[in-house]
Amino acid sequence: MQLGMGKTIVIGMGRTGIAAANFLAAQKIPVTLIDAKPRTELEEAIRALDPAVHTSFGHSEPPADAERIILSPGVDIHAPFLQEARKRGVEIISEVELASRFTKTPVIAVTGTNGKSTVTTLIGNILKRAGKKIAVGGNLGAPFIRLLREEPVDYFVLEISTFQLEGVKTFHPRLAMILNITPDHLDRHKTFEEYAALKGEIASCQTKEDALILNSDDKNALDQGKNKSSRKFCFSMSREVEEGAFLRNDIIVSRFNGNDKNLMSVRELKPAMQCQVENALAAVAVTALLGTPPDDITGAIREFPGLEHRIEWVRTVRGIDFVNDSKGTNAGSVNKSLTSFFRPVILIAGGKDKGGDFRSLKLIFKEKVKHLVLIGETKNKFRQILNGSFSYEDAEDMEDAVTRAVEKAQPGDVVLLSPGCASFDMFKDYVERGNRFKDIVNRL
Repeated sequence: MQLGMGKTIVIGMGRTGIAAANFLAAQKIPVTLIDAKPRTELEEAIRALDPAVHTSFGHSEPPADAERIILSPGVDIHAPFLQEARKRGVEIISEVELASRFTKTPVIAVTGTNGKSTVTTLIGNILKRAGKKIAVGGNLGAPFIRLLREEPVDYFVLEISTFQLEGVKTFHPRLAMILNITPDHLDRHKTFEEYAALKGEIASCQTKEDALILNSDDKNALDQGKNKSSRKFCFSMSREVEEGAFLRNDIIVSRFNGNDKNLMSVRELKPAMQCQVENALAAVAVTALLGTPPDDITGAIREFPGLEHRIEWVRTVRGIDFVNDSKGTNAGSVNKSLTSFFRPVILIAGGKDKGGDFRSLKLIFKEKVKHLVLIGETKNKFRQILNGSFSYEDAEDMEDAVTRAVEKAQPGDVVLLSPGCASFDMFKDYVERGNRFKDIVNRL
């Protein structure tokens, strides 16, 4: 498919904006990339641009003659500087929508509040093991628009965020998945209802020829599957599903067309994935539906160690397991992480507030957490929901937090970093935060 030759504006000079602008330039479509930062702060990014891309710095407002606008994920589609363009009827879309208009390759799209990266990666690994040519990316790794260079492929396997789904109009994955929906990014989406509805947009253009896989243990995910035209399949940790994947006596089972296949025991998973069985079930549901041979499914899952900073086992010291879940940046992810452990947990939590509601954590804290160590600017917010009912203390920084956690831990306990918040008050990003935690633990 081709776009018209009118003026196209890309807003945001991050990796996604650069990839979109370079793609358009390669298609001989006039494109201008703009960014609110001054040119002096973007010299490295500028060097990555196709010479045909025009640039404009120090503002975010698109020019009056813009005919379409492509937004980077970090740019809110409801931002005030887009109001005039919207009034003029200018098309405003995301990079994911743009890329989808230039390919007919089937897309497997994964969204949800937690587990997206792990499930997306694992699906890709399974299909590659089965001999399929796969390109994995989206919100994870390479932007979708950049993956088009790798065609021909059998499937694009994409992690998709709500920031990307804000700007979709015709995006049509052949197989879509909603892993779970819990409050997140409410500093941008304002209400949980708006956030949940955006997750549902992943299937809004699907037809009865397409498939939507849902977490049957998550009411919010199931609700977003209602009124969608696609065929529905499920995965579950707690019950047998009509078609999909589930757990039976610690055995991962797939069921399609009335045929049950016992694939593998949970004990066969790597340590990190034994804490993420739900993610393994999600990947099984997708790949088994596609007819992937069981040996390829189980082989890839057995080998998969999990992803860095996502319930990542770091090491065991004096009988205490240290686990890095720095990517856990919302209350839902903390809840899922804690549910994975059946031993006492000393939890390190806190960071920059994203507008999340921590009240939902009070019961799981009482059930699972032996002691809580608080870091970052959300210390007071956590203290308010605990209201003195729980064993907790403050730490000045990550080193202090680990030291305090070790003092409270005994052999058999787990020290878990699962902050429930963004990292920007203390670190560049969740990667730096997780690496700092690992560095400290590896020096114990």
